[in-house]
Amino acid sequence: MNLSRRDLFNILPAGAASCLGCAGAALCAAQAEPQSTPQAPPPGPSAKADMTWEQVFNFSYRGYARRMKKVSLRIGDEQFLKVLREASSEATAESSADLLKSAPSRDLATLTLYLKTQMTTAPMYRAALVWETVEQSPAAFEIHVSQCLWAKTFRAKDAAEIGYATICYPDYAITTAFSPKLKLVRTKTLMQGHDCCNHRWVMES
Repeated sequence: MNLSRRDLFNILPAGAASCLGCAGAALCAAQAEPQSTPQAPPPGPSAKADMTWEQVFNFSYRGYARRMKKVSLRIGDEQFLKVLREASSEATAESSADLLKSAPSRDLATLTLYLKTQMTTAPMYRAALVWETVEQSPAAFEIHVSQCLWAKTFRAKDAAEIGYATICYPDYAITTAFSPKLKLVRTKTLMQGHDCCNHRWVMES
């Protein structure tokens, strides 16, 4: 069975939608318990669920990992992972188009500011990642991630290769989309079982 990147795009939304966007609302609706007081709002997508981020990730990605593993069994691991990496990279670059258009500059300093802002202010990233800055200079921006909830979730489901293709590999695509002169150098990821993710962005001459 041959699966093209466009075919996989038709599968990915089912998994992606069950991640932190649509599934977050569905999860709140499913987990919310009716309130006894008449003033309480009716249950629905706006209801709050008493869950940790780890529980949300487990709920969101377990179905996606299961579906992707079944697709892999049908078409073969090597072909499947290749197509998944390519499709995930294209989807990530396309979804970032609006952000890239609004970037005041495409230099390393702008990318550094954006990454640090996202990881220090966005609730999801604050909950999912533990990281430290190793170098921040005109020549390079390097961080080491020591804990990653994506890696923990996919590895617990014996789906690390799917997690890498979906979550980690597209980092290269978004870097190139931001600027062809920027390069991401990375030799280790938690998803692949290493002790950290050593992300290093450099501007090539």
